[in-house]
Amino acid sequence: MAAAGILSVPAQAATRAAPVEAVTIRPLSLVKTDDLDFGTLIAGPSAGTATINANTGVRTTAGGVTAAAGGTPKRAEFVGVARIGLLITIAISASPTLTNGTGGSMSSALAVQGGTGIRLFPGTGVQTFRVGGTLNVGANQQSGDYAGTFSLTVNYF
Repeated sequence: MAAAGILSVPAQAATRAAPVEAVTIRPLSLVKTDDLDFGTLIAGPSAGTATINANTGVRTTAGGVTAAAGGTPKRAEFVGVARIGLLITIAISASPTLTNGTGGSMSSALAVQGGTGIRLFPGTGVQTFRVGGTLNVGANQQSGDYAGTFSLTVNYF
């Protein structure tokens, strides 16, 4: 006679918490959703530039600058909400000088997708405003993390 045993294993469960986030935007407002990031760059023996295209978000380099692996180059993004057909004006502050906190600095020139000035708010009630620009990297630029700030202003009429 053969005997068969049944092994009883109690059921187990695993629970993990996950964050849930939401942002609500009031009409006639502007919210930053992404920072402008030129990514990781390698400075060479001659000066050069790194550019983030405001329209496409693509990064290119020229002169003595090489794009390095790492970092996530991207254009800045802001979301605005308004009534359809409203006139708006778009302005950007002076382009910042980025510094690394130990004496290194790089100038920049920023650009808004579609330009600045007067526009008609689109037919969706929501519009994304994108900012790119060019970073001027010096010959043998001092290494470090460089940062600066700028402001985008949207006036609703």
